[in-house]
This record gives sequence, structure tokens and C-alpha cells, in this order.
Amino acid sequence: MNTSTLVEHRALPLEITPTGQWVHSLLQSSHFRNGAHPKLHPGVDIRACLPPRLHLEDGLRTVVALHPEQHRAAEHLVRRRYAWRGYHASNDDPDGTTAWVVGQPVTLLAEDGGRLLGTLTVRPDSPHGLLAEESYRTEIERLRSEGRRVGELVKLAVEEGVDWKAALNALVQSAYLITHVVHALTDVLIEVNPRHVRFYERVFGFVVAAAERVCVRAGAPSVLMQLDLAQFGCRLELSAA
Repeated sequence: MNTSTLVEHRALPLEITPTGQWVHSLLQSSHFRNGAHPKLHPGVDIRACLPPRLHLEDGLRTVVALHPEQHRAAEHLVRRRYAWRGYHASNDDPDGTTAWVVGQPVTLLAEDGGRLLGTLTVRPDSPHGLLAEESYRTEIERLRSEGRRVGELVKLAVEEGVDWKAALNALVQSAYLITHVVHALTDVLIEVNPRHVRFYERVFGFVVAAAERVCVRAGAPSVLMQLDLAQFGCRLELSAA
């Protein structure tokens, strides 16, 4: 799908330009093939790690969805890709939004030359809570009681036949900036299929926050995983070094 025709020409999109092949670097440093875990360099102080430096790449960008048409394009992609895996895709924001309000969910569209490659929604914590609390309320309340500022990543989908590493690269970078830099979150949560747990552990540094349960929204088994954003930022710096 070409997203360039979905919005009026006078509308200026909020876009985030990828800043290097972080996912590729993380895949290399994680030794994903042989199962070894990446380690921080000796003496590295995670608190001293800054957000990764920016380097322009041509073509690929992530757009913050502002218009109903963009939200519908993202929802359509999620539904198709989830259905292909046998999952359900609940529509938590059926009408979309026409403005990006800080504190509200942010839907990201990774695109290249106007073609939609993938989507991911960032949901910071709010008085309404997180979607993952439907299955993991006790664990999430415990994180809040420890002073953690949490959010969640939902509705991750990548178009069939595209460069999934490039799409994931753009979405991960953008989600990191939204969660850690814009919202100052300390941790993000994600519900993943048990088959994907090892990938998220080795490549991104997620840890299992709760044992396998059933995600009612997707109609599939899920594991709650947690990512310390300060550690993740440090991993990105080291992978780019």
C-alpha cells in the first residue's frame, strides 16, 4: 500500500528518520545463531549512556499516524498479518485520531518511498491502564509500585515480502525515541508468542516478566516481556561503536 496518497498534500507528517542499521548491529552482536547472549563492555555505566546519535539514511522513514486514513492502513496491515498467523486483532482505536496528544497511544508507520512496510503502536501508561493488564495486572502493578514508568508495544506487523529487518529497524528506533526520550519511560512491555521469546531476549534484551498465559485479544498464548530502556539505549550505543 502506498501511504503518500492517504493524507492531504498540505498536511505535514510527523516523521522520524532512521539513524543507522541498529537491528542489523544488534543481530550481529547478539550472536543469535549460536545462542550466546550479548554482554555489556566491562566498566560500562548504563546511566551514562545517551540516546544513539543520528545519521541520515535515504528513503526509509517512520511516520506518526495522525489521520484516520493512516490508522486504517495500519489496522488493515495488522489484521491481515495477524490473520495469516491465526491471531485475532482487536481494534482499540476504531476511529483513529487527528492529532498527536502527548500521553496518548502513538501509531508508527514504517515506509519507504510511500510504501507501507510495517506498523507498531506505542501505548504509554495512563489512568486507563495498559492492555496487557487484562492478563498480567498483578505483575504490572508490581512494576509501578517499584517506581517504574511503564508503557507497552502492541500491534507490531510487517508486510509480507518486504525487508523485515529494515522495517523492524525503523520501528524499533522510533519506538525507543517515543518511549524513552518523549515519554521518559523506564521500561516497555510486550506480549509475544512463546516461540518468539528467545529472539526478543537475544536481539533486544527483553526479559520474561511473567509466565505464559492466554492473550484474550489475540486469541493465542503469550508471554509478557519487559525491556529496560536505559539498558537498551546502552546496547544500541555499543552495537554502533
